[in-house]
Amino acid sequence: MTKTTPFPPAASGLPPGPPPRDGVLAHARYFAGFLLDPIGFVGQRFERYGDVYYAPSGGTGLYVIRHPDHLREVLVTRASSFHKTHSAFARLSLVLGDGLLTTDGETWKRQRRMVQPAFSSARLAGYAGVMVEEAARASAGWRGGEVRDVGREMMELTLRVVSRTLFGHDVSAQHIADVGRAMRLFQASLVRPDVLPAWMPSARRRRLRGALDALDAMTYGIIAERRSRPAREPDLLQMLVDAVDEEGDGGRLSEKELRDQLVTLFLAGHETTSHALTWTLYLLSQNPGAERALHDELDRVLGSRDPTYEDLARLPYTEQVIHESMRLYPPVYSVARRAHEDTTIGSYAVRAGSEVILWIYMTHRDARFFPEPDAFRPERFTAEEEARRPKLAYLPFGAGPRACIGKVFAMIEARLVLASIARRWRLELVAGRRVVPQPRITLVPKHRMRMRLVARRGHEP
Repeated sequence: MTKTTPFPPAASGLPPGPPPRDGVLAHARYFAGFLLDPIGFVGQRFERYGDVYYAPSGGTGLYVIRHPDHLREVLVTRASSFHKTHSAFARLSLVLGDGLLTTDGETWKRQRRMVQPAFSSARLAGYAGVMVEEAARASAGWRGGEVRDVGREMMELTLRVVSRTLFGHDVSAQHIADVGRAMRLFQASLVRPDVLPAWMPSARRRRLRGALDALDAMTYGIIAERRSRPAREPDLLQMLVDAVDEEGDGGRLSEKELRDQLVTLFLAGHETTSHALTWTLYLLSQNPGAERALHDELDRVLGSRDPTYEDLARLPYTEQVIHESMRLYPPVYSVARRAHEDTTIGSYAVRAGSEVILWIYMTHRDARFFPEPDAFRPERFTAEEEARRPKLAYLPFGAGPRACIGKVFAMIEARLVLASIARRWRLELVAGRRVVPQPRITLVPKHRMRMRLVARRGHEP
């Protein structure tokens, strides 16, 4: 990394921001405020300092941004100046290794080329049947009046979809439990980092290590099974297994890279979509007008049958519901980058080595682009309304060359699963439940999303 030296704000054109944190008490106040309420803490700073603020941190500091023009600079027009080598990705690498989400440069380009064929238009259309089957499978055991943990239901459903579509593998109940446990422990470890020295054992580290060992055992077991029984029609897993460089000449994937890709696709491939669906079902329960409009569209287009890939074009309101849900509760609520060369954001100088946080959650709730931003209004996503906004006022999948490779996959899955469930069921939030968004790796409900099942008249299972 380029060696840098601190420079005074007056000479550097730094954005406004809080004063340096001097002393133990100032650091304690900062971390207490941020950890207790990250969204409120960052929101107050934007209100005080504007669209870009600067927080001193080490020799280079931290830039925090929310305006679509600035997001576009970092992710699109000056994307080559910003890499993913941010401290947040160093922690992600503890679990994901050097997979598609955490790598940069030529390694990332090589991995992306290998994975891209799995997300071609032809393959995406072919995945639709599995998505609908798994939605039906998930709700097959539901009964009217039951209370379900919707977050868990959606996690299991989306994990099965990823496992079957990308890896041709029907994931077991034990594997689902192992992945769920690993994600819970990993999420907690990122929010509350271990303060003990790295050499000192702790119960938290042992639990996380045990969860990661189970995740590795599952992953290497899937690889071994596929090697013993290759797929007749190659899927993504077969393509990656075939790309392993057993001679060790560095030309293709190493065994460790294969593991890292599979773990990344397993975890990232189901996590965000499961939360998007959970938030969507919650928002519909709180907005009966939108729920009725959704049911009217599903009844008109589908009647008493399940949706198909061809139906998606005839379900515009279903898509608008998903988009509005991800506007209010974007699973990827912030994006981190680090400048690898001297550059700018707007009129401000950015020194090489500086870290940048793009707060997508704040962009999505900016009243300049979304009037009454806290209201749930799917109509915001008609073509006419979208044309009135800056393009990057809404970016749940990122933007630019590092935009999510699975964004089309995720939107197809979210629409088909929502249509499959909502045509049969209404879900009501259990009385007295307090729903609070909690920023972790993704934006998750702080408490379990417990909802009561109500069968729709004429659509009883």
